[in-house]
Amino acid sequence: MVQLIFENEYVVCELDDSLPVLRHRWKKETPGEVFRDNLVAIQKQYLKLSKVYDYLAWLADTQALGEVDEETEKWFKEAWEDLLFNEAQVKIHAVVLSEDFYAEYPMEKFKLDAEDKFKSQGVQLGVFEEEEEAYDWIRTR
Repeated sequence: MVQLIFENEYVVCELDDSLPVLRHRWKKETPGEVFRDNLVAIQKQYLKLSKVYDYLAWLADTQALGEVDEETEKWFKEAWEDLLFNEAQVKIHAVVLSEDFYAEYPMEKFKLDAEDKFKSQGVQLGVFEEEEEAYDWIRTR
């Protein structure tokens, strides 16, 4: 069953407890600070829910997100990776990418950096063109 966790003009965050997966879908291009604040809010929900659901996966649909600014790209490496993989201890992370190369590149770079940095912790990352593909991948983890 899919439960709404929160929603605002930029993002919808839901829990699909059948898998389980905490998923969020960006609705439109989002200013850097708002994007980062929303990610932190989602991470806090993950922290709560991971106490209830073993092997909770994280699924981000970034198709409508647009490009992220340079400050956010830097923040991914300096803060977000730690918040996601050390503090929240996310082990399965899937991203549905935009078809826009400039929007896709920072997400792909984040994946490659994080895969290398957190491989020893058993972190698995995947990037996909469609949510269905991401769900199929998560089911096999």
